[in-house]
Amino acid sequence: MNTGVQRMVRGLFAALGRRTQVTPLLWSPRLNAYCQLSTDELQFLVEPFAEHPEASARPEALATPFPWSKAARHLRHRKRRVALDATATSSDVLFVPEIFQDNRVRKLPTLKTTFPGRRYAVFHDAIALRLPEFTASERQRSFPDYVRALASFDKVLCVSREVDADLRFFWDSYSVPAAATAVLGWPTDFGQPRPTPTPNLSAHCVLYVATLERRKNHLVLLEAAEKLWSAGLDFELVLVGRTTADWGASVLVEVDRLVKRGRPLKWLRHVSDHALHQAYRDCSFTVYPSVREGFGLPILESVWHGRPCVCGNEGAIGEAACGGGCLTIACAEATSLANAMRQLFTDKTIYHRLFSEARDRTFRSWDDYLHELFHEIGAA
Repeated sequence: MNTGVQRMVRGLFAALGRRTQVTPLLWSPRLNAYCQLSTDELQFLVEPFAEHPEASARPEALATPFPWSKAARHLRHRKRRVALDATATSSDVLFVPEIFQDNRVRKLPTLKTTFPGRRYAVFHDAIALRLPEFTASERQRSFPDYVRALASFDKVLCVSREVDADLRFFWDSYSVPAAATAVLGWPTDFGQPRPTPTPNLSAHCVLYVATLERRKNHLVLLEAAEKLWSAGLDFELVLVGRTTADWGASVLVEVDRLVKRGRPLKWLRHVSDHALHQAYRDCSFTVYPSVREGFGLPILESVWHGRPCVCGNEGAIGEAACGGGCLTIACAEATSLANAMRQLFTDKTIYHRLFSEARDRTFRSWDDYLHELFHEIGAA
């Protein structure tokens, strides 16, 4: 799987590997320990689509294709356990850039007294606490312990100003002594030079890149699109993203209904990076009607490709949009979303102004990110 957080973790691993020695570790809940990666696991970290390049509705299932897959993986991991408190030195850094809601919430705080080096974590969002009605119940139960565990690190790097404020709010709510924090957003860097974008309004294509989960507001987008199709506007809507057990079926039922009505609508599923690039190039503009985000990476990806984005204007989404190239509205409502989409299709002046803003916008690279990261963690 290679969703936004995972793509950033992979990018971070590659960038760090060009600057310093990095040892990637995976967590085994059954062993309650970190383990070294096998050759296959390291290959998956570096090239997630090498073995399964095709699109997938549930990419996470590819890791366990057989009933015995988990058991076999567990046996391999037993031989690769790493005792961090026994093997690390005072010059080592433990960096946890992913979300953890398993038994690490109890293990990692103990390293405060046993791990000899410094410990840092990345915090991506507090959506499970801010929007519990949009969050699976199992995530709601474990998320407070995750937030408490973050306070045991030497510093927590938050991906947006909104996320930083949320983390401090919940530490205060839980009466947890706050750790140091810093705001360090992810770079927009695809590991390749940015092409010179050209406008693509004539494609009459709208793209939405997001997992099919409730807060992403796919049903509102489909309602907005149907308003425009019913009014005679000719365009194609393309969805990219994996489905989910708790909400994806609701979206796919509506997608199927609209397709059967002959609406120009495609769900490409979870796609490779190559296919994702192509989807951005092929569209006229993107939409991002999510209710709340920690960072809003697809907004920046859209603008990086020179594609205007229709999105909200508050919180982390507003932070991502404020640099230009975005038409910001109250996206949670179908009529306002439909009006914004119609405006971009019918008003060439607005479209080309937003395209020019997107084209001229500058972006942080992984080198920029590492410069700021090393400053925050006190590394050379």
